[in-house]
Amino acid sequence: MIFFKNPNTGSVAAFETDAEREQWGAPELVKMTDAEVAAHLNPPLSQEAIIAAFTKQIQARLDAWACTRNYDGILSACTYATSTVPKFAAEGQRAVDLRDQTWSAAYTILDDVLANRRSMPTSIADIEDDLPALEWPA
Repeated sequence: MIFFKNPNTGSVAAFETDAEREQWGAPELVKMTDAEVAAHLNPPLSQEAIIAAFTKQIQARLDAWACTRNYDGILSACTYATSTVPKFAAEGQRAVDLRDQTWSAAYTILDDVLANRRSMPTSIADIEDDLPALEWPA
């Protein structure tokens, strides 16, 4: 596939061959560079998309950890901080503490990503060392 753009409108057209472009393409079409084609086929994520993807990964990490003790998720675990059952109260408070520490660290990372001081993590493993260890109280 050969990509062309209209320099006046910015619209993009693609043809299988140069002959096809000559037959069907408007005369003002200009062949795109490899970099332009790559940018067209893989547009950068919007800031909103970056934030949504990042926060989804952080939330999933917290929820998965809470589920290891049969809580529905981190929110459910946090509600036990005021439990009258000492075991549940300790786990609930640990969940609150780790939730707060995790989101604090995560938003620092996200600020760095949005300011182009670091690249967007492709997985939670990329930033695991920057987040608090998810461990239950003894």
